Amino acid sequence: MALLVQSGLPAPPPDRPTLHRFRALVADLGADFYVAEVDGAAVGLVHVTYARQLAVPPVARLDQLLVAEAYRRRGIAAALLAAMQGRARRRGCSRMACAVAAGAGPSGRGLLQKHGFRAAGERFELAFDADV
Repeated sequence: MALLVQSGLPAPPPDRPTLHRFRALVADLGADFYVAEVDGAAVGLVHVTYARQLAVPPVARLDQLLVAEAYRRRGIAAALLAAMQGRARRRGCSRMACAVAAGAGPSGRGLLQKHGFRAAGERFELAFDADV
């Protein structure tokens, strides 16, 4: 949870529903979730989901890649990203997509570009009511 907070993301409450969501995320066969550790402390994470379609090869979606600020610029994000690219290829994916948050800094975009990602249009989003 501390890694999320350090990265400016909201930390979910430490309750049963959060534990249930975490277990479901880790057990999801259509996704990969890896944590980078240094001396037993979580310093980075990556979450990738896979969209399978009938007529075309699957697509990997980089949903989250973050590294604690104190451990940035040490190759951790690059290692996590490279591992996920290899994993996506082994799963038969034709490409990996990623949406960059509006407030994301240039270092995140630079990392993606350094690893071959290119801007590809706009993303549209539809939010559902919480009670659905």
